[in-house]
Amino acid sequence: MPPLSPLPAFEATVRLGSMTLAAEELGRTHSAISRQIKALEEALGLQLLDRGAAPLGLTAAGKALYATTRMAFEAFDSCMGQLRPAQGGEIVTLAIGSSLATRWLVPRLPRFYAAHPEVSMRLTMVGASIFEVEDYDIVTSWNRLGYNLPDDQVYHVLGDVAFALVCAPGYRFRVEAGRLSAETQLIGNFPITIQPSYRDHPLVVPMVARSLTFPHTHMCIEAAVGGLGVTLIETRLAQPELADGRLIAPLGVLTIKDGLVAFPHPRREPKAATRKLLAWLKAEAAADYPQTVVGNNL
Repeated sequence: MPPLSPLPAFEATVRLGSMTLAAEELGRTHSAISRQIKALEEALGLQLLDRGAAPLGLTAAGKALYATTRMAFEAFDSCMGQLRPAQGGEIVTLAIGSSLATRWLVPRLPRFYAAHPEVSMRLTMVGASIFEVEDYDIVTSWNRLGYNLPDDQVYHVLGDVAFALVCAPGYRFRVEAGRLSAETQLIGNFPITIQPSYRDHPLVVPMVARSLTFPHTHMCIEAAVGGLGVTLIETRLAQPELADGRLIAPLGVLTIKDGLVAFPHPRREPKAATRKLLAWLKAEAAADYPQTVVGNNL
């Protein structure tokens, strides 16, 4: 894993377009910034900056990394702000996966606070299982390829989910007997799990020669945009990229009705802030679909 310390230097350099400006912002020297970015490139084994370009340019790998680091810093800033509840206000704790939080929830938070300024939302991240987290009022889950809805638990349906294999328009792939065939599949450390009934489904299982692993699904999306491979996503996580053509879904989508759900804490009494958040999440999810996912002309 690459060191974390050079990431602020890399992010500031790209955002400001200059190592000199990045050095001023971070209180470092130009040479220190340069050394940190070089150390990051060596740790990754990839060139990130196109040093021959004027102004400063990025390689495909640099673009993918910058998009992820920028998004992560913005999400961190937003999350830190939300972790400071308003004095005397209502507080609700939402447990959510990091990719859904980063790619879907955080950009929509201004709308929530505009509608409910009296509520402060605390976010806690969910790992491989939603049931490993303990401190929450509601926990969201969308991986309906991996599980069926339980009969013995209360849950709230927020909306449908739609899964697709996506890649950059220029990425080379083939369609053989209705299956997507490609060189590389991009997989997160917490991948979208697939139960037996979906393991041979052509819309979600590609034929590939190898796989590359990334820490999070949202990093797989950025890597796909950079042309590194094909990845399986829930299409909410890549709405901007699908809408503007940076990603395509060559085989279309697999929609699962009522797939996005929220589980209330089994031992906590529902409160007003929880009900407000549930209603808002349902309205936001309903606005997502139906959506047009553009495939490739085969």
